[in-house]
Parts: sequence; structure tokens; C-alpha cells
Amino acid sequence: MKFILKSFLVFYLISISTTIYSQYGLRIMYNQNDFADWNKAIRNTTHSEPDIFDSNIQVGLDYWFRLKNKRIEFMPELFMGLKTKSVFSNGSEASLSYFGFNFNTQIYALDLEGDCDCPTFSKQGPTLKKGLFFSVSPGLIYTNRAYTTLADSTGKTNQINLKIGVGLGYDLGINDFLTISPSVHYNLVFGSDWEDINKLSNAIEQIDSKSGLAQLQFGLRLGFRPDYINKYGRRRR
Repeated sequence: MKFILKSFLVFYLISISTTIYSQYGLRIMYNQNDFADWNKAIRNTTHSEPDIFDSNIQVGLDYWFRLKNKRIEFMPELFMGLKTKSVFSNGSEASLSYFGFNFNTQIYALDLEGDCDCPTFSKQGPTLKKGLFFSVSPGLIYTNRAYTTLADSTGKTNQINLKIGVGLGYDLGINDFLTISPSVHYNLVFGSDWEDINKLSNAIEQIDSKSGLAQLQFGLRLGFRPDYINKYGRRRR
């Protein structure tokens, strides 16, 4: 966790130090989570438990660059999942939080040969063609899961997992400085392992400690280009 926190700090400092020429973004995501194997096992033995960590909010910072002659854009991102909790019928509680890295790649397939001042919208031509993109987001997640039982027994599990995501989004240009991009993503996180899950529910049978995570993600990115102001006076024309 200390490594991830330091990475966030370094990323932030770099963003500040390169503001004059930087193009960066703030992302806010709402996640619907499905730990399918854990949820299925619990449902098979008891009908009183909720789905585990069924939703959460995620925030991230990214930095933008692109290929010179193709509309393929790269936005490496550091993100964090705000803590979410699950409460079980036996009084146990569990929490989930995480940090991670995405290498977001956006492909403007309808305008691959286009020449524009991306990702702003001082552009010519149909906005659907220039604004629609597909994305691929491989990455890493450092996860922290913790629990507390009614008898005050506690435990924590930290783990690093691989992930892959695909998505569809659309750029809405507000002005040369700001672009808003709503998007939807589907992510898979591999190899979650949590032995303490058997201490949380009233399931009669032993629950397998391993489960994948399928995540449906609805997001909004605010893209900023301060270089349009700083490099060209008050505003680039």
C-alpha cells in the first residue's frame, strides 16, 4: 500500500510540475461489482446474505498522449476505490478498498485518420464520428479486504490482481480547455483470494476462497488542457 500511495504522490507532483504543457484528466466511476463465485456459494446455502461489495465509487487521475498520425490515444491512470462495506446476518462486517493502475487506450475507429486538436473539440466535421471511441484498459489492482465479527475478531487481506477492461465512450467538447467524456466499461479482475470469507456468513458449506470479479462501470472523465491557455496566451486560437 505504501508503494501505491507513493505512486499517487509522484504522479500528482509530476502533473503539477508539467502543468504548462500537460493534458490530463479526472475520472469518477460508479461500479457495479459481482464476485460471482462467492455470491453463488453463499446463495446456495443461505438466502439471507447480501451480495458482497456490490457497488462502490472509484476516482482516478490520468495523463494524456497520442500517436502522431493515428487517432489512438493513451491515458495512463492512477485510481483508487473508495471504501465500501457489506454487513452480514450474523453481525459480521467486511470492507473493501483498493488502489491501482490502468493503461487506458482509446481508439477512434470512425475517425482513425482524422487530424484534430485532440482531445478538445475545436474540430470540424460530424461530432459522432470524431467523438466516439472504444477503449481497452489493462491494469493492476492492489486490494485491501478487512473484516470484523460480532466477537470482535478481525483480519485483513492485501493482494495484487491483474485486470482487463473494455469500454465505449464519447467526447463532448465544452471548449478548448475542457472535454467531458461519459463512458461505460466492463472489467474483469482475476484471481481474488480471500480465506477469511468463511468467517463472515452463516453458510453451512465451506466457501471457496477464490473468486473472479466482473465489474460494470459507468464513468465520467473531465479532460483538461491548460497548455491551450499557457502556451498561447489567454487562449489558443
